[in-house]
Amino acid sequence: MKKFAIASHEKMALGIQSTLELFVGKDLDITYMAAYVEGLPDIDAQIATFFDNIHEEDQVVIFTDMFGGSVNQKITLAAKDRTNVFIVAGFNLPVMIEIIYGAEIYTDKLLRDLLENGRQAMQLVETDFSKVSGESTENGMNESKPDTPTETNVLRSAPVQDVGGATIKIPTTLRVDERLIHGQIAMVWSRELHLQGILVANDEAADNETQQMALKMAVPAGIPMLVRSLEDAATILKDPRAQHRRLLVLVRTVADALALAERVPNMSYINVGNVGKSVEGEKEILTQFVMLTPNELASLKKLVAIYPETALQNLPSDKKEMAQSFVS
Repeated sequence: MKKFAIASHEKMALGIQSTLELFVGKDLDITYMAAYVEGLPDIDAQIATFFDNIHEEDQVVIFTDMFGGSVNQKITLAAKDRTNVFIVAGFNLPVMIEIIYGAEIYTDKLLRDLLENGRQAMQLVETDFSKVSGESTENGMNESKPDTPTETNVLRSAPVQDVGGATIKIPTTLRVDERLIHGQIAMVWSRELHLQGILVANDEAADNETQQMALKMAVPAGIPMLVRSLEDAATILKDPRAQHRRLLVLVRTVADALALAERVPNMSYINVGNVGKSVEGEKEILTQFVMLTPNELASLKKLVAIYPETALQNLPSDKKEMAQSFVS
């Protein structure tokens, strides 16, 4: 079983809990330890309790706030001779998510590689988009003068074949998320879906170069991304090559998802993830993350008629709530 712990001086570990749960959910076995905080057990007692619940078959990663600090030292001593316990000193949110989702079985080499990936998430953010507009991004795309949609990097790959030589169809996921590309997409869904491309289908963003540059900032390295109008996105998705790429298509509204669903027959999963918080007026609350206006509810009903397996799900670790139950 995978177990994790986050340990810090004072309340840093406790403070990161709600943020981390926003990305990884609440079902993982994560212990939060705060040292030298009045009203909490002594840090030695917290560490002892944690290690008492570690079994030989467990794989354990402990994040400490500072290499060589007292918390790090105490945990290092407690972990002595335990080959199934790994300690990471000096953590940040991308590093933790990278490691939590990085593997089922940890090794020293794998963790070093994952740490390097996490370090690359620390970047100086360029706020003058004119300096980067039109330049090739880290994932090898240049969209200042885009080619025709069917010739983009999102579709440039050889079809995947099984051992018998037959071409395999790979599912496309369509997600409704009013934030489009953000941390959960970059750090969680991209790993869950093993993405080979992201397609943002939004008329407004397709005409706004500044918004496109902002969206690109969140795209994981190595994953091509396109921002296109709904009409152009439908053209891309109907290209036969799209059936052999693991694509995530992002739209802002259920109505936009419906517009694509009416035109595109080969999507495997439609996910209503996070929508409605930025909309004013009367809304029906379906889940903590989905609040729909009457018009959006009507669109959801039509969407379910086309794709009955449409589900409400914010994180991969969350239970799927079938959309059918909200519109029947």
